[in-house]
Amino acid sequence: MNLGKSLLLAVVLISACARPKPETATLGDLRIAMALEPDPPRAGDNRLQLTITDAAGQPVEGARIAFEYDMAAMGTMPEMKGGGDVESLPGGRYEVAYGLSMNGDWSLKVGVDAPGHAHQTVGLRVSPPHKGFSMDGAQGDRSGPDSGGVIEVSAERQQLIGATFAAVEERPLTVKLRAVGRVDVDERRLGDVTLKYEAFVEKLLVSETGRAVRPGQALALLYSPDLLAAEEEYLGAKRGGALPQLASASQRRLANWDLSAGQIAALDRKGTADGRVTVVAPIGGVVLEKNVVSGAHLPPGSSLYRIGNLGRVWVQAAISERDATLVSVGQPARVSLPTYPAETVEARVTFVAPTVDEKNRIVAARLELLNSRSLLRPGMSVDVEISVPLGGKLVVPDSALLLSGEHRYVFVDRGGGKLRPTEVQVGAMTGEWDEIRSGLRKGDRVATGATFLLSSEAKLQSALPGWGDGP
Repeated sequence: MNLGKSLLLAVVLISACARPKPETATLGDLRIAMALEPDPPRAGDNRLQLTITDAAGQPVEGARIAFEYDMAAMGTMPEMKGGGDVESLPGGRYEVAYGLSMNGDWSLKVGVDAPGHAHQTVGLRVSPPHKGFSMDGAQGDRSGPDSGGVIEVSAERQQLIGATFAAVEERPLTVKLRAVGRVDVDERRLGDVTLKYEAFVEKLLVSETGRAVRPGQALALLYSPDLLAAEEEYLGAKRGGALPQLASASQRRLANWDLSAGQIAALDRKGTADGRVTVVAPIGGVVLEKNVVSGAHLPPGSSLYRIGNLGRVWVQAAISERDATLVSVGQPARVSLPTYPAETVEARVTFVAPTVDEKNRIVAARLELLNSRSLLRPGMSVDVEISVPLGGKLVVPDSALLLSGEHRYVFVDRGGGKLRPTEVQVGAMTGEWDEIRSGLRKGDRVATGATFLLSSEAKLQSALPGWGDGP
């Protein structure tokens, strides 16, 4: 063989090896062989190659191909969908060019209208950058290199080993996200006592932090030369028959210095100024900060006390970055103490931070909850469980899934004692129900009991699914 023929043969062999392996679906009297180009698919431009033949194996020309792809909405990300460009080639071959905007789980839907044949539809699932695809929504049998074999287990043996079955169904699915949280004061229920004039502390009536106070409760007795001058000015304006505007201005000055209407009325009745005032709690709650001692000199702007009402508190939950898109305002949650796990408090998500903590890769979610029993104290660590409704999903019982490396598969009942081990792509898992994104159709019957024994039987019969080259 000369050099030119050898090179030609090498090129042919390389091309044959590089050609993607097709997988075939039998739809009515049509057989449709499908392959991805490239495989694994990618975020970007892709092609779906179709070869359509009739029951006699003859190419079907002139078929009209409809194509659509979509990715379901997730969290705040909306649904994404689009179409493709179809090219007809000789020999019953067709190519669909389409573009995927990102990696993840995508659904492809192909409709075939061929002359003289009934309309057929097949659904595919691809997950860039993982290799291969799975079929769902196809009528008829699957065949191909990755479809797996069939095992035969008689009804008597199924009964003997305790095999049970359940239908693949669609049901509302809710996942529970768990996170660590920290109790914090509701910032809207804080009150500061801040001085607006120079003063001296004559007596502290509340002298320690952590003490509970009522609204209007006396906190400290102060003496202020500035206040003395303002009181004398006010009384002088009223006694001396000054213009009403001057008396009103003096009264407003005292009110702006946080003297209540009752304190000003008491000054009127007394008729003499002494520059002494009792500061009171603006709200009821707990003294969180005390920045004053008896005898202290206080300049204007000094903060004397900070009071927080702990009847309703916040919990700042640390949500992992990958789960952040699932959390939104309004979702119900539960908060429990690690030391008292049976004590739970109902809560609700009221805020989700728009940024990610770059160091810890977490997103802060704020929960609000009643604290009527005072179990939750600022700074305390708590456990948080947020309920995330996902809507209607195709699901199987968790007991139906078997694990093989990074792959999961189920046993599908084909009737007559025949079971097919089938690889599936799994989404959300709640512990009781698992979302199936591809590989099964609604109404399929899958084994839910004795699956380990069925798996051993499948290994003996060399019938487990072939996983290809993996992701």
